Amino acid sequence: MSIWIDAPKNSAETYKVLTECAAYMYTITYEDLANSVARVRRDKKRPSAVSLSRPLGFIRDYICRPKGLPWLNALAVNKQTFLPGDSFIPPGARGRKKSPEDEFLWWRGMVLQVYAYPWDQLKL
Repeated sequence: MSIWIDAPKNSAETYKVLTECAAYMYTITYEDLANSVARVRRDKKRPSAVSLSRPLGFIRDYICRPKGLPWLNALAVNKQTFLPGDSFIPPGARGRKKSPEDEFLWWRGMVLQVYAYPWDQLKL
């Protein structure tokens, strides 16, 4: 059975776009992610950038974390700050209180892991 059957709308398309970003080693703004998701959708409809938070969380919580993989959602960033949004790190995953600098370094490390992972070889 496919993991995408019960996934939030646009999850498979978001995953496809993010794995392309990882292959070419770049982050993508939420706005550009929405545009790219529209490109790979059959109907070419563009989702709102905000609506992609559910697919991003799904990819993190149902694909990456359970399999011990780097968090692919780390590549999606805010257009102004070029950093992920507040929901990048899920509740309960922060552990002890970290400074903003620690979280920034942790995110950068995660991005490097995402770039290094062979996403094209992962079978879902």
